[in-house]
Amino acid sequence: MSINGIKGEFQLYTEKEAFFNCAFLAALANGNSIIHGVKATPQFAGFADYLRGLGATVHANEEQWEIVGVNFKCEKGLNLDWLGDDFPHQKRNRKIIESLLSGTPFHCEENIAVKNSLIRELATFGAELKWKQDGPDENDPLAKRMSRMQGIKNERKWLCDIAPVPSLFARDRYIAGDVTQAAFLALLASLIQDSDITVKAVSLDASRAGIFGAFRRLGADIEIIARHERGNDIWGDLRIKSAKWLVGKRLGAEVLSTCIDEIPLLAVLACFAEGETILKLPLWAMDFCKPVLSTLYENLKAAGIEAGLYEDGLILRGKAEIEGDGFDCKNIPILGLALYVLNKKAKSEKEVIGIECTEEAYPGFRQ
Repeated sequence: MSINGIKGEFQLYTEKEAFFNCAFLAALANGNSIIHGVKATPQFAGFADYLRGLGATVHANEEQWEIVGVNFKCEKGLNLDWLGDDFPHQKRNRKIIESLLSGTPFHCEENIAVKNSLIRELATFGAELKWKQDGPDENDPLAKRMSRMQGIKNERKWLCDIAPVPSLFARDRYIAGDVTQAAFLALLASLIQDSDITVKAVSLDASRAGIFGAFRRLGADIEIIARHERGNDIWGDLRIKSAKWLVGKRLGAEVLSTCIDEIPLLAVLACFAEGETILKLPLWAMDFCKPVLSTLYENLKAAGIEAGLYEDGLILRGKAEIEGDGFDCKNIPILGLALYVLNKKAKSEKEVIGIECTEEAYPGFRQ
């Protein structure tokens, strides 16, 4: 990939978490589901084997997966480690699937809707559920004033209720492109002069793709040039040009909740923004994010970036030019993506240490 202006169109790998949610439900469903336009990383092959272990038939051919479901006729005590267990949405998804398999209802309340693709997939596969926001209208100033006068703390919440599901119906599905990979390309194009790229079929799910809005807040030139909606799915094509002027901002927990995975990419963009950028993460994410932020902080210091690491986030002051080398991603793929860009901007002749993990997660990302 040339450092002197990036041009052209880019295709993305399929968004992994959303795809796994969809494929798992297809394996539980009654009938043949087809997932179209799949661009798989090597991790997808292991998940196909997992689904076969449940009894589902999986044909993964080129860009199309056909999954013949078992209609819930599978082992009830399934290994659900693929869901993860670090973030609240992962714990929520685990409880949803446990309720699904046991035939019991599910209920939860969340202040912020984060990564709700499993809930949307369940609705698509025919589950009876309610997923709605409840509480006072935030756009009603009179209601807000009355609440303050009465000392009432009214917060809008997302409510999810899922009735017992007797069966899921097979579906034809399409899962859009990976947000993290798209954000990496947007970061490169924003920071490299004379760049003008189009990134095709990016997921624009509001609970997942907040990174593009965060980039724009700092001054990135990102435009949605095509937008598609089908059922519960939203995706589109992005056009990204070199940023003319980046300005530091304060970005709070509500913004960052929808782009936790991409915080290192956002921080690298802020390294070249005029003034101070404050990234205040949601408290529920800090335990998982601390190791990533600590490693990122050490690398920013190596690049001569004035930065501070605090209990709830990161503060840094951008500069026009940087120098440095010996960047080390500590075998964390997302840090590899972020530090690859920082390394390019520093014009280092050394490769980022541990970058092989990123190549494994995003094959060919340096091409």
